[in-house]
Amino acid sequence: MTLDAFDEGLEHRNVVPYDPAYSDVFSKVQAYARSHLQKIELVHIGSTAVVGLRGKPMIDIAAITSREDLRAEQRTFELAGFHRREVWVDRDEKPYVCASVLHDGRRFNINVHICHRGDPVHKDSLAFMGILNRRPDLRRRYEEAKDRAHAIDPANPQVYNKEKEAVIKEIEAQISTR
Repeated sequence: MTLDAFDEGLEHRNVVPYDPAYSDVFSKVQAYARSHLQKIELVHIGSTAVVGLRGKPMIDIAAITSREDLRAEQRTFELAGFHRREVWVDRDEKPYVCASVLHDGRRFNINVHICHRGDPVHKDSLAFMGILNRRPDLRRRYEEAKDRAHAIDPANPQVYNKEKEAVIKEIEAQISTR
């Protein structure tokens, strides 16, 4: 497998039906990471990890490390072929790298969120996905929010996230009541 530059094309920003290839792509990235990085656990998170959920065709991954310095871990990922993008999520305490890969003739973007075990990126993502699996009503509203966001501005991640904010808060409220 070869890691290529993140593909900025708008076709990767469309809200599309779930694709079983997401699981295969994650498995390929996981195998690649195992052969190039030490002591990293990758967990498939986000919409592409929820079977049947519509969303953007971008594979989100939590990279769980025991290394104290998350930025040092980010540099290790870069040495393995991942890279950074100028995106809002990498401007705070949440290191991030990305890439794209070809799978069965199609290009898939990969987002890797580097964190410690139990960090919100890890723990809350799993809980969020669990709620979407159990609550079809919230799942439907989440998909509708994605559709609205995409209709407003398909290229702007801040618009996309802002439009989903209300339903995300409702889902997150379910996490604290579990």
